[in-house]
Amino acid sequence: MCLVSYLIPDWLVRPELAEHASLSLGETMPTAVSSNSHDAKANTEDVVSLTQALIHIDSSNPGMEAGIGETNIASFVSNWFEQKGIETHWIERVLGRPSVVAIVRGSGSGKSLMFNGHLDTVTLTTYDGDALCGDLRDGNIYGRGAADMKSGLAAAMMALAAAKGAPLRGDVILTAVADEEMESFGTEQVLQAGFRADAAIVAEPTEMAIINSHKGLAIFYVDIEGRAAHGSRPDMGIDAICKAGYFLVEIDRLSNRLQSQEGTENRLHAPNIHAGIIKGGAEVSSYPASCSVSIERRTVAGETLESIQAELRQILDRLSSSVTDFKYNLRTSFFRAPFGISPSHSFVETVATHAAKCMNFRPKIHGETYWTDMALLAEAGIPGVIWGPNGYGLHAKTEWVEVESLRNLTDAYREIVMDFCA
Repeated sequence: MCLVSYLIPDWLVRPELAEHASLSLGETMPTAVSSNSHDAKANTEDVVSLTQALIHIDSSNPGMEAGIGETNIASFVSNWFEQKGIETHWIERVLGRPSVVAIVRGSGSGKSLMFNGHLDTVTLTTYDGDALCGDLRDGNIYGRGAADMKSGLAAAMMALAAAKGAPLRGDVILTAVADEEMESFGTEQVLQAGFRADAAIVAEPTEMAIINSHKGLAIFYVDIEGRAAHGSRPDMGIDAICKAGYFLVEIDRLSNRLQSQEGTENRLHAPNIHAGIIKGGAEVSSYPASCSVSIERRTVAGETLESIQAELRQILDRLSSSVTDFKYNLRTSFFRAPFGISPSHSFVETVATHAAKCMNFRPKIHGETYWTDMALLAEAGIPGVIWGPNGYGLHAKTEWVEVESLRNLTDAYREIVMDFCA
């Protein structure tokens, strides 16, 4: 067993110090434990080679099958910036799950811009072939995380490198965070440490469209109570699975109502709900004493945790009064708010203007169905957008990012920095 000694800086346990903190890698950052050597100096001065280098590093989320965490890739990112003389911060409130913040300080009185990108990927076990290959062929880079989102992360890193030494008044920040693929505690911890900016770009792959809104989500567990008994004794047993069936029928009805709400122009952008997991019973010869149903609810602007909890509780209370022996317990597991910014917001226009110059056409601006860390930044008072390269195969057997779009994105990120932070 190899143990790593961690020296935790004051600013990590005292977030109010984060604004003035500066890490020395040799003093406060743990050395990555890895069977591979990842040299931050070697062939990483171009966004393509940098993306490939990031793909070579396994950073699969440990909440998924065979995931090892973000320590190795965080060390690489920190070293890459340190070697360029760029200020870095190491945030590790969960052991083995670090995030890195890099800052190019402006001269003062200018607007600050934050790039956000996650270090983790989904599991490598579902990838067809070498998930860490980083192969360049047919104008694409292949490998797990190529699109989601080591390419966007590389483009943001290049933007900070370009800002170093530029006559900027505002700060340029990159938050390279852990755990986006599960609970997004990396971005939460960065915000808790006190890092803020006047605007943000989340570099998730968007096919070069500017995403100005997306859904939120909540996860609930509904435990239906039964009574265990021998399968031959209906007089003694209460079938929790059958009772859960009444609830599932109501969830299906609610789903249909949500999808047909007035004022929803696109069904994909309407709120939605579904049952994701159902667990109950120990053996077929017994009445099940309990049944648990996991519910995912996707939310839109105007919906709150309280409002959707009340929506579910109303259904459950109605069943309690109308279905014999229906008893339940409702638990909230997870909630993330939706995100939205006006397409006419000045920062959206800034991004769109520079995107058009670098792509030779104006990008589409629209909402999406998924959730991103941009919602956490917006809740912290940081306006922004999600904007990243053409990438395909997210979470799939084969994943790749288009090189041309990645180069255009990198150029645009640099120009946005030079304009917004001037």
